[in-house]
Amino acid sequence: MEYLDRYAAEVAGTAMVYDGQSYPYFFADRNGDGLKDIGDDGNVAYNAWTPRLLRAAYNWKLVTADPGAYAHNPAYALELLYDSIEDMATALNENFEDLDLLR
Repeated sequence: MEYLDRYAAEVAGTAMVYDGQSYPYFFADRNGDGLKDIGDDGNVAYNAWTPRLLRAAYNWKLVTADPGAYAHNPAYALELLYDSIEDMATALNENFEDLDLLR
C-alpha cells in the first residue's frame, strides 16, 4: 500500500485511504490525516484515479482479497505485485533496482 498511498498523494493529487471492510474500499483523504473524508452522503469514495493507480490498486486488491493466492497461483500473484511496485516506483522517480526485489 505504501506506493499506492504515495502515488495517490504525490502524483494524483489526492491522498487515499483503504478500508477492506467498507466498499468501495478506497476513499478520499484530501487533508492527508489518514482518515476517510466524510461528505453529506457518508464516506467519500476515491475519485482521483489515474490509469496507473487504478491498475496497481486493482492488482493489490485482487491479490490481498484471495487468501489462497499463495497456493492457487503464487507466481501470478507475485508477478502482479512486482509489476505494480515497479510501475509505481518509476512514476515516483525511484530507482526500482534499489528495492532489490526478486522476480
